[in-house]
Amino acid sequence: MKKGLGSLFLALAAAGASAGSAAQPTVEAPRMLVGDKWEFAATAEDGKPSKWSREIVEIPSAEHLRVRTGAKSIADYDAAMNFMPEGNPDFARVLVKYPLDVGSEWRIARRFPNPSTGEDGKAKVVAYETLTVPAGTYQCYRVEANSALTNRTYTERRTWVRWYCPEVKWIAKETAETITFNPYNPAATGTTKLSSELVRFAPGK
Repeated sequence: MKKGLGSLFLALAAAGASAGSAAQPTVEAPRMLVGDKWEFAATAEDGKPSKWSREIVEIPSAEHLRVRTGAKSIADYDAAMNFMPEGNPDFARVLVKYPLDVGSEWRIARRFPNPSTGEDGKAKVVAYETLTVPAGTYQCYRVEANSALTNRTYTERRTWVRWYCPEVKWIAKETAETITFNPYNPAATGTTKLSSELVRFAPGK
């Protein structure tokens, strides 16, 4: 009798584990295309609204994207849409790292052309959940990250909560907070908060 109950328990546990894996799949990096475009509506802590967007305009290599960040501004990103100044992987702020799986975590270790400046932190995939934004409803991975940037004149501490959604290849929502301390310029010391939601994703071809 005990043996039978034990077998039943193991079977149920295996079924539960299988169901959990199905509910929280592991996702590989998306295939980015020229023309992929994300449009966001943002709200600052004072309630002031704004808009911003990102559009892939060139793919120089498998690990390098050229992205339009404004009407005339072009910036470098890596293949996962992490900001990568000057196209240098050492300068990238790695807020997402594939494959995505709940529980995975990594270090943020960013260098700068000026060796007196550095940024270090960590990021973790904390949940796989349903998210509704103006662009639609998606299944997304919630990534929480934080970092500290320091140099000789000021420090910045940043925190992000980002929802990466395979259906739109990138994020559908982000909340970001930056705390700046500048002992030489009190006016530059303070906290900024910004919340952004995807209003439209247009896939490239």
